[in-house]
Amino acid sequence: RRAYGEVVPKALLSFGAGPGFLTAGTPISRDALVAQAGLDVRVGRATTLGVAYTGQVGERAQDHAVKGNFTYRF
Repeated sequence: RRAYGEVVPKALLSFGAGPGFLTAGTPISRDALVAQAGLDVRVGRATTLGVAYTGQVGERAQDHAVKGNFTYRF
Protein backbone atom coordinates (compact mmCIF):
# COMPACT_ATOMS: atom_id res chain seq x y z
CA ARG A 1 0.00 0.00 0.00
CA ARG A 2 1.36 3.41 -0.97
CA ALA A 3 1.00 6.51 1.17
CA TYR A 4 -0.06 9.79 -0.41
CA GLY A 5 2.82 11.57 -2.14
CA GLU A 6 5.07 8.54 -2.57
CA VAL A 7 6.69 7.71 -5.88
CA VAL A 8 7.53 4.13 -6.86
CA PRO A 9 10.64 3.92 -9.07
CA LYS A 10 10.11 1.61 -12.07
CA ALA A 11 12.30 0.43 -14.93
CA LEU A 12 11.63 -1.66 -18.04
CA LEU A 13 14.64 -3.96 -18.50
CA SER A 14 15.77 -6.88 -20.67
CA PHE A 15 18.76 -9.20 -21.02
CA GLY A 16 20.22 -8.87 -24.51
CA ALA A 17 17.56 -9.66 -27.11
CA GLY A 18 15.36 -11.45 -24.55
CA PRO A 19 11.87 -10.39 -23.52
CA GLY A 20 11.48 -7.21 -21.49
CA PHE A 21 10.26 -7.15 -17.89
CA LEU A 22 9.15 -4.43 -15.50
CA THR A 23 10.80 -4.04 -12.10
CA ALA A 24 9.71 -1.71 -9.31
CA GLY A 25 11.64 -0.48 -6.29
CA THR A 26 10.77 0.63 -2.80
CA PRO A 27 8.45 3.65 -2.63
CA ILE A 28 10.28 6.97 -2.27
CA SER A 29 8.75 9.67 -0.07
CA ARG A 30 8.17 12.99 -1.78
CA ASP A 31 9.42 14.87 1.27
CA ALA A 32 12.84 13.55 2.26
CA LEU A 33 16.03 15.00 3.67
CA VAL A 34 19.07 14.39 1.47
CA ALA A 35 22.54 15.20 2.80
CA GLN A 36 26.05 14.82 1.43
CA ALA A 37 29.37 15.85 2.94
CA GLY A 38 32.98 14.97 2.30
CA LEU A 39 36.53 15.83 3.24
CA ASP A 40 39.82 15.27 1.41
CA VAL A 41 43.15 15.73 3.20
CA ARG A 42 46.45 16.06 1.38
CA VAL A 43 48.90 13.89 3.34
CA GLY A 44 51.80 14.12 0.92
CA ARG A 45 52.89 15.85 -2.25
CA ALA A 46 50.98 13.36 -4.43
CA THR A 47 48.80 11.58 -1.86
CA THR A 48 45.27 12.36 -0.69
CA LEU A 49 42.98 10.59 1.78
CA GLY A 50 39.25 11.25 1.75
CA VAL A 51 35.98 10.30 3.38
CA ALA A 52 32.43 11.12 2.25
CA TYR A 53 28.92 10.60 3.66
CA THR A 54 25.66 10.44 1.71
CA GLY A 55 22.28 10.00 3.35
CA GLN A 56 18.57 10.19 2.66
CA VAL A 57 15.88 10.09 5.36
CA GLY A 58 12.17 9.94 4.56
CA GLU A 59 9.00 9.09 6.42
CA ARG A 60 9.23 5.34 5.77
CA ALA A 61 12.81 4.67 4.64
CA GLN A 62 16.43 5.63 5.28
CA ASP A 63 19.59 5.18 3.21
CA HIS A 64 23.11 5.94 4.51
CA ALA A 65 26.54 5.41 2.95
CA VAL A 66 30.13 6.21 3.89
CA LYS A 67 32.91 6.09 1.30
CA GLY A 68 36.66 6.32 1.80
CA ASN A 69 39.31 6.88 -0.82
CA PHE A 70 43.06 6.96 -1.25
CA THR A 71 44.54 8.83 -4.22
CA TYR A 72 48.14 8.72 -5.40
CA ARG A 73 49.05 10.88 -8.40
CA PHE A 74 52.12 10.16 -10.48
